[in-house]
This record gives sequence, C-alpha cells and structure tokens, in this order.
Amino acid sequence: MKVMLPILLGTALSLSAQIPTKEDLKAKANAAVDTGKAKADAKAEEAKAKGDQKATATKTKVDAKAGGVPVAGDKVKAATAKGEGAAKAGTDKAKGKTKKGTDTGAAKAKAVTEKAAK
Repeated sequence: MKVMLPILLGTALSLSAQIPTKEDLKAKANAAVDTGKAKADAKAEEAKAKGDQKATATKTKVDAKAGGVPVAGDKVKAATAKGEGAAKAGTDKAKGKTKKGTDTGAAKAKAVTEKAAK
C-alpha cells in the first residue's frame, strides 16, 4: 500500500496537468482570433498599398502621354490628379471597412468564447 499511494498520487497529478482548463482554452481561442484578425488587417493594408501604387502608376503613365499635348495636356494632368486622389480615398475607405469588419468579427468571436467558457 505504501508503494501504491505515491503512484496513485502521481497519476492523479499528471492527469490534471494534461486536461486544459477553461481559461487555457479561452486563451487559445482568443489568441487564434487575434492571429486571424492580424492577418486580415495585414491583407487589407497590403491591398491598399497595391491599389495606391496602381493609381499612382496609372497617373504617371497618362501624364507622360498628355505631356506632349500643349493645352489639353494640362487638363488631362488635372483630371488624373483628381482621379488618383479619388482612387486613394477609395482604398482608404475599403481598408477602413475591412478593419471595422475584422474588429467586429473578433469581438463577436471573443464574446462567444467568453460565453462558452462560463
């Protein structure tokens, strides 16, 4: 019996160490949500950068062609500047919408995790 008691105690301790607590599960779930949110935010930032870069490249290309036309060239350059501004405002808006959506989704997922952990 003296030998069995430490073995039983050791077994009981090792079993409780292997079963994750609700707090552990909640922390892991929240970490997964945060990781997913960070990835989505990074993708939105990347898409915005690509959109801005494309708008600038297009403006540069059109302005170069318009440079050879005396009067109309200035009007084209003014229009491309306006278009570039609108395109960049659009990418800012899209990034903001995506970020808001991921924030909302993360908050909902964390609320569900909190409710499930109770």
